[in-house]
Amino acid sequence: MAIGTRKRIRYLVGASCTAALLAGTVGVASAEAVPRTTKATAESSRAAPLETCTGYHYDENHNRIWDPPGCTPP
Repeated sequence: MAIGTRKRIRYLVGASCTAALLAGTVGVASAEAVPRTTKATAESSRAAPLETCTGYHYDENHNRIWDPPGCTPP
């Protein structure tokens, strides 16, 4: 059952190449999974009104609705 030296080297090289390919694939997959921030998404949070709410009312389901719409509740 002795495997020749050349076969051992071939197995070692094959395993090394396979490991390198898998590592590269995982690296690319993780880089693609990172969310990209665009100028539009960065500005959207700054575009929100900083106006505080002046009052509230309840809708038909008894949920509190702040006035004016889009304001920041206290």
